[in-house]
Amino acid sequence: MVDKKNIKEKINKLRQTGFFSIFIATVFSKVVTLLGSVILVRVLSKTDYGIYSYISNCFTMLFIFNDLGISSATLQYLTESLDDKRRQRQIINYSLKSCLVVSIITCLLVLLSPYFYPYTMEEARVLTPMLFLVPMIMIAYGLLSMILRANFDNRRYGKLQIFITFSTYITLIIASIIWGVKGAVLSHYIYSILILIYSIFLANKYIPRDKSTNLENSKLDKKEKRNFIKYALSLQLNNTIGGLLITIDTFLIGYMIPIPELIASYNVGSKLPYALNFLSSCIAIYISPHFIKNRNDINWIKRNFNRLIKYSIIGFGILCVLLIVFAKLIFYILYGTEYYDSIPIYIVLVIGLFFISAFKNPCANILYSLRKVKVNTITNIVSLVVNFITNIVFIKLFGIIGAAITTTGINIIISIVYFVYLKKYIRKIEMEKVKTEGLKE
Repeated sequence: MVDKKNIKEKINKLRQTGFFSIFIATVFSKVVTLLGSVILVRVLSKTDYGIYSYISNCFTMLFIFNDLGISSATLQYLTESLDDKRRQRQIINYSLKSCLVVSIITCLLVLLSPYFYPYTMEEARVLTPMLFLVPMIMIAYGLLSMILRANFDNRRYGKLQIFITFSTYITLIIASIIWGVKGAVLSHYIYSILILIYSIFLANKYIPRDKSTNLENSKLDKKEKRNFIKYALSLQLNNTIGGLLITIDTFLIGYMIPIPELIASYNVGSKLPYALNFLSSCIAIYISPHFIKNRNDINWIKRNFNRLIKYSIIGFGILCVLLIVFAKLIFYILYGTEYYDSIPIYIVLVIGLFFISAFKNPCANILYSLRKVKVNTITNIVSLVVNFITNIVFIKLFGIIGAAITTTGINIIISIVYFVYLKKYIRKIEMEKVKTEGLKE
């Protein structure tokens, strides 16, 4: 018999801790993202969409190091220091200064990219450097969003995610209709500035501004700064490799087969599987601060890890089966018959989506929360090297679908490694705890 009272209590707990704020905001954002991308595909010709996809990939590759992991490290450190306002002030001050330095370097990389980046399309060589100030804006509002998460202000964080998506696609689509590819590219400035302004408004109360505070008390010492940067770099290394595992396929297709129509077909085939990553990301956004908070309680971690994997397998299993069964109908409704050649790519990537959502993302985020970054780093480095080599071979042998096969294969292997490692780690900590308690007795 279903315990209605217990279910109601769990739902109320999720509501009070802001889960539904994150979930609703993320679902809304990704639905708008999907609809926006569909409209963009319809607005631009297949050739223009291929060019825009290539330019977006070039910008992503140049911005692949993001903020060097500073915002992610800020989330970890702020959450751990939730009851220490002085230390939180120190962390935020140092994070803001570090992000400013990193963003200047990234801006220069984008601006000077024609001198070193292997562009294969002239449009990208001209338009991509024009986005050189965008990284500075994106890094700023990315840090502010992490400050909201660290303070468990999930409602404001949810509002920000909705605003980001809505402003992005409204601006992008209008600019594309009026000015074509050039408008689509340069619209980045308009919506990025709007997002930054709204981020400052939402996170304003968490930004330290006490002028009377002793200057030395507002700074981390040298050792703390070194540890902070070391941890940030380790996080960014994993995020960068993870990002490369997603973008390397489009990069290599654009380099080896610089045909806009083929790039467009691959991009459309990967659009929905990549977009649906938001479901597991949404869960990760919610659970990460809680796993950080309870990182020393192995029983809590084991119980909630097992529960998370169980429900993920069931939920994402059903979703992925439905996505494959109705693949042709989905493409007919969303993209039209012109993109039927993308369906095989889509099916292969949906299989990868299941493993990413049910195993890889949950396990990776729990490992980050426990500060077990090394296994992520080693696994991702090996995966990146293998992915790069196999992508080249498979694209030569099978064309653009070879990239999809490689991406899915690598994601399945990483998922298995993360799951097995985390299970063994939990079992190891349990055994150590039993031995320690036995010695005390």
